[in-house]
Amino acid sequence: MSIDLDTTEGRKKYLSEKLDDLLDGINDSYGTLLMEELLTRLELTVKDFNEEMKTLCDQLVTKEKERQQLLEMLKSTDGLPAPAAGVQVEATPQNAEVSPVLPEEPEENVPEWEKKLAKLEKK
Repeated sequence: MSIDLDTTEGRKKYLSEKLDDLLDGINDSYGTLLMEELLTRLELTVKDFNEEMKTLCDQLVTKEKERQQLLEMLKSTDGLPAPAAGVQVEATPQNAEVSPVLPEEPEENVPEWEKKLAKLEKK
């Protein structure tokens, strides 16, 4: 006897056979009802799990796209403004570092990604 666990019907048949073996000692009327209820609950559990996994994977893809866009925006020099009067440039022998000196701006005018970037730099 070969077991086909690759298809939904094969899995249902396998579970049904195993449950039949387990329920042999129970009255036929209760055994059938119990088996039907167990199969229904198993199907519902698997369906819920698959929906939750799909939702989580969709969220993961969305977050990764957002991260990649942010990374590309930070990498590109087109998206960043040219150094203004408020930026100090310190030259070192190995490289040049730019440290922004932000004018006193209200928090509401600063884009969200700049706030997050500032928090990351503080760590």
